[in-house]
Parts: sequence; C-alpha cells; structure tokens
Amino acid sequence: MNFSPKALVFVLVVLFIFSCSSSKQVQKKPPLKYHGLTMAKSVERQANEAIPRQPTNEFSTTDEEIVAHLKFENLSGVHNLRWEWYDPQGNLYHTTDEFPLKISKGKYMKKATAWHSIMVKGDNAANMPGQWSVKVFVNDEMADSETFMLASLTDTLELGPEIATKPLLQDWGLVIGVQDYAHLPSVDYARKDALIIREYFIKVLGVPEENVVTLIDSEATKGQIEGYLESYIPANTSKGTTLYVYFAGHGAPGMKKGDPYLVPYDGDIRFIEQTGYKLQKLYQDLEKMNLRQTYVFLDSCFSGVASRAADMLAEGIRPALMHVQDIKLKNDNVIAFSAASQGQTSNAYPDAEHGLFTYYMLKGLKGEADKDEDQWVSVK
Repeated sequence: MNFSPKALVFVLVVLFIFSCSSSKQVQKKPPLKYHGLTMAKSVERQANEAIPRQPTNEFSTTDEEIVAHLKFENLSGVHNLRWEWYDPQGNLYHTTDEFPLKISKGKYMKKATAWHSIMVKGDNAANMPGQWSVKVFVNDEMADSETFMLASLTDTLELGPEIATKPLLQDWGLVIGVQDYAHLPSVDYARKDALIIREYFIKVLGVPEENVVTLIDSEATKGQIEGYLESYIPANTSKGTTLYVYFAGHGAPGMKKGDPYLVPYDGDIRFIEQTGYKLQKLYQDLEKMNLRQTYVFLDSCFSGVASRAADMLAEGIRPALMHVQDIKLKNDNVIAFSAASQGQTSNAYPDAEHGLFTYYMLKGLKGEADKDEDQWVSVK
C-alpha cells in the first residue's frame, strides 16, 4: 500500500500520554521511574488511563496494529521521548521525532502512560514477518526494549476480505498454541497454526473477535489454561453458546497409567501428572459447562514422541511408542477431532509450514469439505 510522506507519518506516529493522577506540588523531586514495555494489539482509554488490550509478543500479518506501552512514575520537569522500531533484518523501520513531556515547574505526575503503534495489515510491515524489536528512549538514553514475533499466514489458507461471517455474539473460542516450551523440544509451526486458527474462528465460524481467548507459548501455562476453562469461559457463556477449542502442542502419556495429557508451556514430562492437563479432565470441564455445542481440535499426540518430530519427549525413554487409551466422550454435545489416537504420532507438513492435521482441517473449514456446496458439513 502506498502512502504520501504526510500520510505515512500520520499513520505511524500515534503517540499519547495520560496522567493517572493530577499534578502534585512537590518539595523534593522524587526520582523518575519507568516500568517494562508491554506489547499489545490495542489500547483502551479509560478516564485518565491507557490500558493495553490483548497483551502479547506474538502477532500476525492480519493484525491491524502493534502497540508498545510504557508506564512512568514521578514524571516531572521536561523530558524527551523517542520510539524506534526495527525489522527482522535489524534495519530501522520507523523512528519518531523527540516528543516532549513537560510538567509545570515544581509539580510532578505520580503515574503516567505513553504508547506508540505501527500499522501492520495493509502496510509494509505485513510483508516483513519475523522477529522485530522496539526501543524507547528517554532523554536520548534507552529506557527499555522488547522483541516480538510477526508471523505470516500461508497464502493458500489466508482468508480474503470477502469471507466474513456475521458474528454470533454468544459463541466463544479458546486457541492454545505452544511452539517453544520451557523444558521440552519445540513444536514446528504451532504458533503459526494457532494464529491462523484464530482467524478462522472469527471469519469462518463467526466467533466475535473479543470472544476468542488466545494463549501462545509462555501465555499457555497450566494455570492460565485451567483458569480460562474452569472459571472465565463458564462465567461468560450460556446454554446457547457454541464453544470452539483448539490445541497445538505436545501431548504425553501419564507415567503410571498411560492416561493422555495435554502439555502446557510449563509442563514437565517427568511429573506430567502434576504439571500436565489431563485430557479426560478437559472433556469433563467442557461437559460441565452444558453448552449448546462444543468442538475440540487437538493437533497433538500422546505416544511419548515429540509432536511433529521424531524425538522422544523424555530422555531415556525407549524409542517404542507408548499406547494410551482413547477417551470416550459421555456427552453428544462435545465433539472432538484429534490428529492422532492411541500409539499414533502427529506430523508436520513442512511444505505448507503447518501441522498436517491443522492444514487439512483448515482447508475443510474453508470449503473443501463441503462437497455438495450446501453450506453444511456433517460429522460422523
């Protein structure tokens, strides 16, 4: 997309500062402090405060913008603020002019926030996937910096603007993608799969964007997953809700009985019964919600082999597959699709840069499963 120089500056240079309290008279000036940068998909202005919304370090080329948010304490006097954004090659993508922060003499702001954003969708940044960084300078000294990932969606699966289902306000989605684990081998393309699944939930299945909970990598801890499944989602849904749940990451068998577990970001195979999310418990939690319909998509395996790879998850385990029992659902309102069962393994599809199961599932959702073109797909 082409912009005139003025338009480009207008689009990219979006900088605000709000005080969280009125200026105060001060006898002895307190020291200026600033807290770490928070990356987010947007900010919400509430009274005197700017709050980051959808905080994350994982973005996709379909996101409208990327926001960097900084908090100050004890802001007084005159200071200059500058933001610098760097592309995956380390080149300076955009820098702002020095932005003056000026407080009346003898006064200070107890709390203040500042943020800056760059546009992504439809702008040059959308053509530059990879690891980016942003730096913020106060009085020409770097106050903080942060890195973030910008993932590109596969062209053959990317949804065009003509695909936009009317939002179904009561429906919800939970998307979990763990590519880089704290203690385990990585899962190829899991991050990318989760981001594009989120787009499909919104555009194809009609889940309102604000109703899609997305947990990527370090966000997908056992505590976070349990919190959303046991408290947050049940509190925000009703009997008329359709819930879609997607998980891309490792699965593992229990060491004692071989029961299947989903492995969160902080999971440890040696103590999987304590650190994993038991698959049977997942289905029980979903059944207890008593929703109109729940669909579960699991791109993982439970054989003890690393998902989408040939390595064993736990060091010292013999290179033979561990067989686990499939979980039987007690409620017809919960339907599960899984990449693998019992001793099978889930695989990556390197040519498409997706998980094999996720790739063909998305092609089906996009329309290839609707052979008779009646806008309905049956599940048996």
